[in-house]
Amino acid sequence: MLKRIKNWVGRATSLGRSNADLDAFNGWADSQGLAFDRLDDAGGFAVIGAVGGRPWRLERSPAGRDFIVGAELRARAELGLPEHLAIMLINRPLKESLEKRFYEQATHGVQTRVDADLPEEVRWLALYDQVGWNTAPLEFWDHYALVADNRVQAQQWLDGPLMDLLQAWPTKAVQQATPFILQVQRGRVYLRMEYPQSDMPTLRHAVAVFTQACVSAQLLDNG
Repeated sequence: MLKRIKNWVGRATSLGRSNADLDAFNGWADSQGLAFDRLDDAGGFAVIGAVGGRPWRLERSPAGRDFIVGAELRARAELGLPEHLAIMLINRPLKESLEKRFYEQATHGVQTRVDADLPEEVRWLALYDQVGWNTAPLEFWDHYALVADNRVQAQQWLDGPLMDLLQAWPTKAVQQATPFILQVQRGRVYLRMEYPQSDMPTLRHAVAVFTQACVSAQLLDNG
Protein backbone atom coordinates (compact mmCIF):
# COMPACT_ATOMS: atom_id res chain seq x y z
CA MET A 1 0.00 0.00 0.00
CA LEU A 2 2.80 2.43 0.94
CA LYS A 3 4.56 1.69 -2.33
CA ARG A 4 1.38 2.43 -4.30
CA ILE A 5 0.95 5.73 -2.47
CA LYS A 6 4.56 6.71 -3.23
CA ASN A 7 4.10 5.84 -6.90
CA TRP A 8 0.89 7.86 -7.06
CA VAL A 9 2.55 10.87 -5.41
CA GLY A 10 5.48 10.56 -7.81
CA ARG A 11 3.21 10.52 -10.84
CA ALA A 12 1.23 13.47 -9.54
CA THR A 13 4.42 15.46 -8.90
CA SER A 14 5.76 14.65 -12.35
CA LEU A 15 2.47 15.63 -13.98
CA GLY A 16 2.41 18.90 -12.05
CA ARG A 17 5.95 19.70 -13.16
CA SER A 18 5.05 18.79 -16.74
CA ASN A 19 2.00 21.06 -16.67
CA ALA A 20 4.10 23.90 -15.27
CA ASP A 21 6.62 23.41 -18.10
CA LEU A 22 3.83 23.40 -20.67
CA ASP A 23 2.38 26.59 -19.22
CA ALA A 24 5.80 28.23 -19.53
CA PHE A 25 6.22 26.99 -23.12
CA ASN A 26 2.72 28.20 -23.97
CA GLY A 27 3.48 31.65 -22.59
CA TRP A 28 6.74 31.84 -24.51
CA ALA A 29 5.10 30.72 -27.78
CA ASP A 30 2.36 33.33 -27.35
CA SER A 31 4.98 36.05 -26.83
CA GLN A 32 6.59 35.01 -30.14
CA GLY A 33 3.34 35.01 -32.08
CA LEU A 34 3.36 31.21 -32.35
CA ALA A 35 0.48 28.80 -31.83
CA PHE A 36 0.85 26.19 -29.08
CA ASP A 37 -0.93 22.88 -28.72
CA ARG A 38 -0.75 20.41 -25.81
CA LEU A 39 -0.65 16.90 -27.24
CA ASP A 40 -0.89 14.75 -24.09
CA ASP A 41 -0.36 14.67 -20.32
CA ALA A 42 3.20 13.37 -20.64
CA GLY A 43 4.75 16.66 -21.76
CA GLY A 44 3.97 16.38 -25.46
CA PHE A 45 3.33 19.64 -27.26
CA ALA A 46 3.48 21.33 -30.66
CA VAL A 47 4.62 24.82 -31.63
CA ILE A 48 3.29 26.11 -34.96
CA GLY A 49 4.44 29.08 -37.00
CA ALA A 50 5.31 30.29 -40.48
CA VAL A 51 8.42 31.51 -42.25
CA GLY A 52 8.25 33.39 -45.52
CA GLY A 53 4.53 32.66 -45.63
CA ARG A 54 5.16 28.91 -45.39
CA PRO A 55 3.92 26.82 -42.42
CA TRP A 56 6.15 24.92 -40.00
CA ARG A 57 5.43 22.70 -37.02
CA LEU A 58 7.69 21.51 -34.19
CA GLU A 59 6.62 18.76 -31.78
CA ARG A 60 7.93 17.19 -28.62
CA SER A 61 6.90 13.55 -28.75
CA PRO A 62 8.17 10.02 -28.12
CA ALA A 63 11.26 9.25 -30.18
CA GLY A 64 10.68 8.07 -33.73
CA ARG A 65 14.22 6.75 -34.19
CA ASP A 66 15.90 4.06 -32.12
CA PHE A 67 19.09 6.11 -31.81
CA ILE A 68 17.20 8.71 -29.75
CA VAL A 69 16.50 7.97 -26.09
CA GLY A 70 13.25 9.19 -24.56
CA ALA A 71 11.54 12.19 -26.12
CA GLU A 72 12.59 14.16 -29.18
CA LEU A 73 11.94 17.44 -30.90
CA ARG A 74 10.80 16.88 -34.47
CA ALA A 75 10.12 19.77 -36.86
CA ARG A 76 8.99 20.06 -40.47
CA ALA A 77 8.42 23.00 -42.79
CA GLU A 78 6.62 22.80 -46.12
CA LEU A 79 8.70 25.29 -48.11
CA GLY A 80 8.03 24.26 -51.69
CA LEU A 81 11.76 24.00 -52.41
CA PRO A 82 13.05 22.20 -55.52
CA GLU A 83 12.77 18.45 -55.01
CA HIS A 84 16.40 17.82 -56.00
CA LEU A 85 17.86 19.66 -53.00
CA ALA A 86 19.43 17.12 -50.63
CA ILE A 87 21.50 18.26 -47.63
CA MET A 88 21.91 16.66 -44.20
CA LEU A 89 23.75 18.06 -41.20
CA ILE A 90 24.33 15.49 -38.46
CA ASN A 91 26.25 15.74 -35.23
CA ARG A 92 29.50 13.81 -35.50
CA PRO A 93 29.04 11.36 -32.58
CA LEU A 94 25.71 10.23 -34.08
CA LYS A 95 27.26 9.87 -37.54
CA GLU A 96 30.03 7.68 -36.18
CA SER A 97 27.58 5.60 -34.17
CA LEU A 98 25.33 4.99 -37.18
CA GLU A 99 28.26 4.07 -39.41
CA LYS A 100 29.57 1.64 -36.81
CA ARG A 101 26.14 0.07 -36.45
CA PHE A 102 25.80 -0.34 -40.21
CA TYR A 103 29.25 -1.90 -40.48
CA GLU A 104 28.51 -4.40 -37.71
CA GLN A 105 25.14 -5.34 -39.21
CA ALA A 106 26.56 -5.67 -42.70
CA THR A 107 29.45 -7.80 -41.43
CA HIS A 108 27.47 -10.16 -39.22
CA GLY A 109 23.89 -9.97 -40.51
CA VAL A 110 21.84 -11.04 -43.49
CA GLN A 111 21.92 -8.29 -46.15
CA THR A 112 18.16 -8.13 -46.67
CA ARG A 113 17.62 -7.72 -42.95
CA VAL A 114 20.33 -5.04 -42.75
CA ASP A 115 18.63 -3.06 -45.51
CA ALA A 116 15.25 -3.31 -43.76
CA ASP A 117 16.66 -2.19 -40.40
CA LEU A 118 18.62 0.82 -41.65
CA PRO A 119 17.37 4.26 -40.57
CA GLU A 120 16.96 6.72 -43.42
CA GLU A 121 19.91 8.72 -42.09
CA VAL A 122 22.31 5.80 -42.70
CA ARG A 123 21.19 5.63 -46.30
CA TRP A 124 21.99 9.32 -46.68
CA LEU A 125 25.48 8.75 -45.29
CA ALA A 126 26.00 6.02 -47.88
CA LEU A 127 24.39 7.87 -50.78
CA TYR A 128 25.86 11.38 -50.51
CA ASP A 129 29.42 12.63 -50.16
CA GLN A 130 30.63 14.34 -47.02
CA VAL A 131 31.45 17.97 -47.82
CA GLY A 132 33.29 20.74 -46.03
CA TRP A 133 35.28 23.94 -46.56
CA ASN A 134 38.25 25.45 -44.80
CA THR A 135 36.62 28.85 -44.13
CA ALA A 136 34.37 27.22 -41.50
CA PRO A 137 35.79 26.99 -37.95
CA LEU A 138 37.60 23.74 -37.31
CA GLU A 139 35.67 23.25 -34.08
CA PHE A 140 32.45 23.26 -36.09
CA TRP A 141 33.62 20.18 -38.00
CA ASP A 142 34.62 18.60 -34.68
CA HIS A 143 30.94 18.59 -33.72
CA TYR A 144 29.11 18.22 -37.04
CA ALA A 145 29.33 16.44 -40.38
CA LEU A 146 27.61 17.52 -43.59
CA VAL A 147 26.57 15.38 -46.55
CA ALA A 148 24.97 16.72 -49.73
CA ASP A 149 24.51 16.20 -53.42
CA ASN A 150 25.77 19.73 -54.15
CA ARG A 151 28.63 21.23 -52.14
CA VAL A 152 28.00 24.82 -53.29
CA GLN A 153 24.37 24.76 -52.20
CA ALA A 154 25.30 23.10 -48.90
CA GLN A 155 27.82 25.84 -48.15
CA GLN A 156 25.37 28.55 -49.16
CA TRP A 157 22.77 27.08 -46.80
CA LEU A 158 25.03 26.62 -43.82
CA ASP A 159 27.40 29.60 -43.93
CA GLY A 160 26.46 32.68 -41.94
CA PRO A 161 23.62 32.89 -39.37
CA LEU A 162 22.78 29.16 -39.40
CA MET A 163 26.35 28.09 -38.68
CA ASP A 164 26.59 30.71 -35.91
CA LEU A 165 23.43 29.39 -34.23
CA LEU A 166 24.62 25.78 -34.47
CA GLN A 167 27.68 26.76 -32.42
CA ALA A 168 25.73 28.68 -29.78
CA TRP A 169 23.56 26.09 -28.03
CA PRO A 170 22.84 27.22 -24.45
CA THR A 171 24.03 23.83 -23.17
CA LYS A 172 27.35 22.64 -24.60
CA ALA A 173 26.28 19.01 -24.24
CA VAL A 174 23.66 19.58 -26.94
CA GLN A 175 26.31 20.70 -29.41
CA GLN A 176 28.80 18.02 -28.42
CA ALA A 177 26.81 14.83 -27.94
CA THR A 178 23.03 15.12 -28.31
CA PRO A 179 21.67 13.26 -31.37
CA PHE A 180 20.83 16.02 -33.85
CA ILE A 181 19.87 16.06 -37.55
CA LEU A 182 18.92 18.94 -39.84
CA GLN A 183 17.85 18.14 -43.41
CA VAL A 184 16.72 19.73 -46.64
CA GLN A 185 14.87 17.18 -48.75
CA ARG A 186 11.71 16.66 -50.81
CA GLY A 187 11.07 20.40 -50.85
CA ARG A 188 11.02 20.61 -47.05
CA VAL A 189 13.29 21.33 -44.08
CA TYR A 190 13.37 18.86 -41.18
CA LEU A 191 14.86 18.88 -37.69
CA ARG A 192 15.16 15.93 -35.33
CA MET A 193 16.95 15.96 -31.97
CA GLU A 194 16.92 14.25 -28.61
CA TYR A 195 15.10 16.36 -26.01
CA PRO A 196 14.47 14.53 -22.73
CA GLN A 197 14.60 17.43 -20.28
CA SER A 198 12.10 19.90 -21.77
CA ASP A 199 14.20 22.92 -20.84
CA MET A 200 13.17 26.30 -22.17
CA PRO A 201 16.60 27.55 -23.38
CA THR A 202 17.10 24.48 -25.57
CA LEU A 203 13.57 24.74 -26.96
CA ARG A 204 14.00 28.42 -27.83
CA HIS A 205 17.32 27.75 -29.50
CA ALA A 206 16.00 24.73 -31.42
CA VAL A 207 13.22 26.92 -32.83
CA ALA A 208 15.78 29.60 -33.77
CA VAL A 209 18.01 27.01 -35.50
CA PHE A 210 15.11 25.47 -37.36
CA THR A 211 13.54 28.72 -38.55
CA GLN A 212 16.94 30.04 -39.68
CA ALA A 213 17.49 26.77 -41.57
CA CYS A 214 14.19 27.46 -43.33
CA VAL A 215 15.11 31.06 -44.16
CA SER A 216 18.54 30.00 -45.47
CA ALA A 217 16.99 27.23 -47.56
CA GLN A 218 14.61 29.69 -49.18
CA LEU A 219 17.61 31.80 -50.24
CA LEU A 220 19.44 28.97 -51.99
CA ASP A 221 20.51 29.35 -55.60
CA ASN A 222 18.43 26.59 -57.11
CA GLY A 223 19.84 26.79 -60.61
